Amino acid sequence: MAATKPETVSELTDRIKSILEDNLNPVYLTGEISNYKLHSSGHHYFSLKDKNAQISCVIWKSTTVGVKLDDGLKVVVFGYLTVYGQQGKYQVTCQNITPEGRGDLYLAYEQLKLKLQEKGYFDNSRKRSLPKICLKVGVSTSPTGAAVRDIFSTIQNRFPLVQIYFRPTLVQGDGSEKDVANAIVELNNYDLDAIIIGRGGGSIEDLWSYNTEQVANAIFTSKIPIISAVGHETDFTIADFVADMRAATPTAAAQFVTPTTIDEFQDFLYKSKAQIKSNFSNKISQYQKRLENTFQNSFYQRMIQKINFLSQSLDDTKDKMQNSMNGRLKLFMQEVKLKAKLIESLSPTLPLNKGFAIIKQNGRALSADEPPIVNKEIEIVRKEDIMKARITSYNHKIF
Repeated sequence: MAATKPETVSELTDRIKSILEDNLNPVYLTGEISNYKLHSSGHHYFSLKDKNAQISCVIWKSTTVGVKLDDGLKVVVFGYLTVYGQQGKYQVTCQNITPEGRGDLYLAYEQLKLKLQEKGYFDNSRKRSLPKICLKVGVSTSPTGAAVRDIFSTIQNRFPLVQIYFRPTLVQGDGSEKDVANAIVELNNYDLDAIIIGRGGGSIEDLWSYNTEQVANAIFTSKIPIISAVGHETDFTIADFVADMRAATPTAAAQFVTPTTIDEFQDFLYKSKAQIKSNFSNKISQYQKRLENTFQNSFYQRMIQKINFLSQSLDDTKDKMQNSMNGRLKLFMQEVKLKAKLIESLSPTLPLNKGFAIIKQNGRALSADEPPIVNKEIEIVRKEDIMKARITSYNHKIF
């Protein structure tokens, strides 16, 4: 066999990295979390396992985690297989994680989101600004939920001159998807300044009507600006991305269509709506293009990955240093205890605990072979008392 130049470990790792990341991504996994750790750096580390195998996973601190992670939790993960060269292991960099049982809906959500994004449904360039003062507002929501009460009361309290065109709508269950879309079409028959569509919070199943292509198409083709106010602040639906504006809650949507003070209303009359709209649209388009160009740059993506790996390496180094310091401190404390015992054993008062006494004369202790001065006072020091005596005679005798 002809001799060949051996590879370095780094070269082999780079080859493995290229093969895995170029051929196996993205990955969509289900399993149980184990060895979960939220590091002080903000990164999440854990293993995803089933009864036969496990794989390391990481969620960088820059990625939003919408569920509370813990050992034993069964989840569905969407992400990318990467190689962490410093430890010679592969791992999954998670982009999305959801509790098991909701995975199918989330997959459908992500697929539709990607499809509509490619068709331009989310482009900021096509989204319209709301008028400064909205005098006619359409509302599509359930007639019995808290959302309708919040919208009506907020508008009435902030700007009672607004005319509300209310279209009662089925917001969940069979037929709700079609009814929401029909409500948008019907409200477009009126000369309105804006339309609010929404409902209160709920599970992903409860909000699913607003994650459908039929509702997305109705929003996209609306001639009137639409505010999506679906669920709570943490809930994001397809309707939110397609709409001209997203409100965190129905109350917030009502605030968007009403002026804060009458002074703002009077000020609006003297400003050019067209110029403001043009200026903001141009700025948004410029920033959007810059953002798109930045994130499409492969060098930028590689730099972000490199930073994340360096951060992971820093976490490992920090843990090793902490363990080393703890070990050294333990050895130091053991040495201190041994030296303390040695010092204690050398204490001149230690024999007193065994019943012996110390003979003192002239303020100092007499050694074993030193005779006391006759006819002079001595002190006999014992463990718990001191006696004084006078030596009248002394015979030194060795036993």
